[in-house]
Amino acid sequence: MEQCEVFSRKIRWLAIAVGLSAAALFSFLSPVAALVPALLPLAAALQPRLPDPGKRIVKWFVWAWAIGWSQGLVVLSFLMFTNNLPGTHYFVALRILSVLSAVLILWCDIELIIDGARRIRIRRSALVQEPHPVGLGLWILAIVLTLWVGWGLANIISIYQGMGDLLTLVMAIVEALIVVAFDIYLIWRVVKLRRVRGAHLQG
Repeated sequence: MEQCEVFSRKIRWLAIAVGLSAAALFSFLSPVAALVPALLPLAAALQPRLPDPGKRIVKWFVWAWAIGWSQGLVVLSFLMFTNNLPGTHYFVALRILSVLSAVLILWCDIELIIDGARRIRIRRSALVQEPHPVGLGLWILAIVLTLWVGWGLANIISIYQGMGDLLTLVMAIVEALIVVAFDIYLIWRVVKLRRVRGAHLQG
C-alpha cells in the first residue's frame, strides 16, 4: 500500500521542476510569494521517505497544487506574451520563467492524469475489497478546494468582459469541474463503504 501512494520518479522530478520554476517566477514579486510554490518540490522530494499517512497526504497535496496553480501559471504565461512589455532583462526573465512554468505544469498535469488512470485500472483488476474510509484530511482538502475554486470562478464571472477574458473563464470552469469530480468521488466512496458494510451486516 505504501508504494501505491508514492508517485513515480518522473512525476516527482516534474513536481520539483514546476515548484522551483514557479518559485523563481514569483520571487520577482516578493520572497513571501515564492514560499507557497516552494512547498511543492519539498513535498515531492520527501514523499518516498515519509510514513504511509505522509505519503498519502503528499499525493493529494500534489494533486491540489496542480489543480490550484495550473490556471494561474498558464494565464500568466499567456498575458506575458500578449502584452507589449518592455524588452529589459527583468521582463525577459519573467517571460522565460512564465513559459517554462506553464509548460512544466501542463506536462505534470498530463502525467498525473496518466498516473491516476493507471491506479484506477490497478484497483479495478485487484480483488474486490472494502473501500477505505475517507479521512478527515481529505474532507478538509475537498472543502478548501471547493470554496477556493468556487470563489475564484464566481469572481471571474463577475468581472468577465468578453473575449479577452475567455481563456481565464475556460480555465476556471475546467478547474471547477475537476474539483466537483473530486467531491463526487469522495461522496461515492462513502456511499459504497456504507453499502458494503450494510451487506456484511445483513449477511
